[in-house]
Amino acid sequence: MDHDYIEVSVDDMPYSQEVELADNSYIFKFYHNEIDDLFYIDLFDYDGNLIVAGEPIVINKPLWRNINNDKLPVETIIPLDESGQETEINADNLGETVQLCIDDLG
Repeated sequence: MDHDYIEVSVDDMPYSQEVELADNSYIFKFYHNEIDDLFYIDLFDYDGNLIVAGEPIVINKPLWRNINNDKLPVETIIPLDESGQETEINADNLGETVQLCIDDLG
């Protein structure tokens, strides 16, 4: 199964990038919290208005899974290691073996 991915660069964090999805363009701000050693995303609309702050990137768990907000992307975005080897996300695997998969395959 080949998913589309959202590029992530751990070396450039914190940074923001525009992400074009089927329904809209968004701004994803990626950052790492050294205290809990987790990676997070702040999601903004294309005009820079905050939609959701501090969403943790957790392996195999869809982003924004417990949030009802009409402004969220319609696609399901899941941090996945398609080889099934990784059990957690860290600086060595995020954007390498673990990708933000756009689950648009139905």
